[in-house]
Amino acid sequence: MKKKIKNTNKKIVKKKPVNNNNNNNNKNNNKNNNKKSISINKINKEVVKIENKSEKGDDFLYVGEFINNEKNGKGIIYYEDGTLIEGNWKDGELNGQGIFKTSELIISGEFIDGELSGQVEEIDKETGKLVFKGEYSQGQRHGRGKLIMIEDGGELAGTWIDGKMTGYAEYTFPTCNGRFKIQGQWVNGDLVSGKYNINYQPLRNEIDGKRLPIDDREREYMKRLEHYQQKELGKECKNFILKLDESNENTISTSPLQIDLYERFHCFVGKQSTIPNSGEGLFAKIFIPSGTIISFYNGIRLTHQLVNSRSWNENNNTISLNHETVIDVPPHLNDTTSQYSATISHKANHLVPNNNSIYASFYHPRFGDIKCIKSIKDINENEEIFVDYGYSNNDTPSWYIK
Repeated sequence: MKKKIKNTNKKIVKKKPVNNNNNNNNKNNNKNNNKKSISINKINKEVVKIENKSEKGDDFLYVGEFINNEKNGKGIIYYEDGTLIEGNWKDGELNGQGIFKTSELIISGEFIDGELSGQVEEIDKETGKLVFKGEYSQGQRHGRGKLIMIEDGGELAGTWIDGKMTGYAEYTFPTCNGRFKIQGQWVNGDLVSGKYNINYQPLRNEIDGKRLPIDDREREYMKRLEHYQQKELGKECKNFILKLDESNENTISTSPLQIDLYERFHCFVGKQSTIPNSGEGLFAKIFIPSGTIISFYNGIRLTHQLVNSRSWNENNNTISLNHETVIDVPPHLNDTTSQYSATISHKANHLVPNNNSIYASFYHPRFGDIKCIKSIKDINENEEIFVDYGYSNNDTPSWYIK
C-alpha cells in the first residue's frame, strides 16, 4: 500500500485465514496441550470456557482467545508478509476497535465483521505522521475525510466513494497558514474542475472561531495578498478552471502559459541573474520565511535510461522525480516564458555557498506529482533564489561549481 492519494485507495480487507486439512485435524484431535483456562462463567446454565491458545494456517498465525474452538476475545493474527491484525474477535470475525499494520501503514479504527468501517486513522509507519483521518466502509475510504500528503504536508479534505476522492473537495497548500486553497470537484481521485481561493482576511482559531493575533509582518502579508488578488490578477487568471493536467513524454501542459497563482505570489523571473553570464534568474517577490514552498517544477516525463543516454547539453533542465521518471523542460520551452510559464522553478540558478533553497517532492492538484523549490533560509524581497542542484561528485557538467 502506497502513501499518496492516488496510490492509497486499495481496499483494506482482513485476510480470511483458511486452515489446511492437517491443521483442522490437529485442532480436532489435539486441542493444544498448552492451552490455559482463564475463567469459567455460567450463561444460561451453559459453561463458557475462554482459552488462550494459537492457531496456525497456511500463511498466518493467530494468538489469542477462543470460545468453543472459535476466535472470541482479544487476539492477533500474524501473516507471512508482515501484515498484522490486532483487536477483538466475535464468532471468528474481528469486531470493534482494532489495528491493521502493513509494511507502510498503521491503520486503527472500527471493524465490523472483519472489515474497517467507521472512523479510521492511517499513520505512516516510517515517520509516524498522520496520513488520513476519516470514514471507512467495508475496508476502504468511504465518506468524509482528510488526506495529508507525506512528502509536503498539503491537505485534501472532501468525500471518498469506494476508496477514491469524488465530489466537492478542498486542497490546502502546506505553507502560508492555509491562505491558498484549490476548491472544486474531484472524480475518482483527480481534480476535474476547480479554482484558487486566496484568503487575505485575519485567520481564526479552528476551535473557537476567534481571530488569531496579528503582528506587523502578518499584517503586511495580508495587505500584499489583498493587492495581489484585487489588483494584480486579471479576470482570466481568476476565472481559469483548474483540472489535473499531468504531463507526459510529449506534452508539458495543455495550458502552458497559464500561471500558477500560488507560485506567482511568491516569486518572479528576472531578466538577469546576479551570477554573470547566467541568463535569467528566479527572485523572491515577497519576504519568504525559511521552510516555505516557493515554486513548482513541472516538465515532460522521461525515463532515466533516455536521459542517461544524452549529453549534458541536452539535460540542462532535467530533474529526477523518482526511480522511474525524470522531469525535463526542453530547450525550446526554457528559453523564454513566452513559450512556457505554467511553472518557473527551472529558472532558479545554483550558487555555492549562497544556496537558500532545495528541491523537494510535491503533489499539486493541477500538475500531479512534481518537484518544488522550498526555502531553507529566510529570503528577502527581490533577493535571488538559489537552489542546490544536488549533482553527484562523479557526474557533473563542466560549468558546475561545488
